[in-house]
Amino acid sequence: MSSLLVRRRGKKTAKPAELPAPADGASSTGSPRTGGTDQPATPPSSGGSGDGESSPPQVVEWSNGPALVTKTWGVLLALALLAGPAALVWTALRPEPAPVSTATGAASTAEEAAANERAVELVETWLRADSDDQQLLTSLTSAPVGSLPQEGLTIRDSSVAQIEPADDGVWSVTVGVDVAEPAPGSTPPPAGGGAKADEEAEVPLVWVRRYFQVPVLVERTETEWSGADLAVTAVALPSPVSGPAAVAEPPGLDYPETIAPTSAAGQSAAGFLAAMIAGDGEITRYLRPGTSVSAISPAPYAAVAVTGIKGSHEVVDDPADGDGTHALITAELTRLDGNKTTAQYVLTLVARDGRWEVAGLEPAVRIDTTPSGTIDPGTAGE
Repeated sequence: MSSLLVRRRGKKTAKPAELPAPADGASSTGSPRTGGTDQPATPPSSGGSGDGESSPPQVVEWSNGPALVTKTWGVLLALALLAGPAALVWTALRPEPAPVSTATGAASTAEEAAANERAVELVETWLRADSDDQQLLTSLTSAPVGSLPQEGLTIRDSSVAQIEPADDGVWSVTVGVDVAEPAPGSTPPPAGGGAKADEEAEVPLVWVRRYFQVPVLVERTETEWSGADLAVTAVALPSPVSGPAAVAEPPGLDYPETIAPTSAAGQSAAGFLAAMIAGDGEITRYLRPGTSVSAISPAPYAAVAVTGIKGSHEVVDDPADGDGTHALITAELTRLDGNKTTAQYVLTLVARDGRWEVAGLEPAVRIDTTPSGTIDPGTAGE
């Protein structure tokens, strides 16, 4: 069988020189004709007719093939019979697949965002509204609008301070906003207007952060053409509330060591900050190899002056390679208009070849996690 397959794949077109000679009716010697390289020898024709037709190639079959096929089917049948009970047991004991929660999480995020947006929109509109804005407020809430002032308030910087899910698709959203209010101790103008009110109209105002809570209902609807839609409505008017509670006692920071700004470590930190935010010098000269920090472009400040450094570890003037500290740096920044402000940075400083290099700009400060009342082992015997 293999010889037949090779002959089919490897069959070539016979060259003219290899073509067999045409059958000659006068030649009936009965001797076999010689074909091309890919043609089998033609046996003598029976009866010596000399018609030139060759017999088909002979294919020898493997006599053990049927026996092997029979054995293979027997093995497969036995395996199927053995696997049948196991498959039934697995089907009966297999746990139910857990429900997929990805879509639910995405839906909750979308509903939360919709509730936040409606709460902020309602609080801003309600604070700015005057007596002519009844219809505007009615479009944002299902609650009765009631009375509105003759003049709305001036506000700025509104944002969501807190959001909590309630029952049946209702979200409780707390919105913080700066409101311009009369300064403490100032006398508001008398009601009703008039000349006296105009004289006392110049009342100094200050910005006060106020907080308002809004319950917002978010319902998800399915439509044939647009898919999932969100129906959002505020079910009550804003209610003034107190802001988020402040921490009773702020945590301590874990920077026990004082580092002089004039020290080698302090000068490296100052040079790095000047290059990063004031465009003063090349920032890469202060970076440890492998550290990537880019300078701000264009530079937002004209100058930087380091006024204080606190470190997590003590630094020395002649450090060994690998010595380091986390440094909380207080710096005075000079704006482009000449005014000054104070900022703080947290840097990782590591020594190499006798100099201090910046190994990273840390995203947060280090908090002192030592329990209160803990006695320092070094002072326990004093």
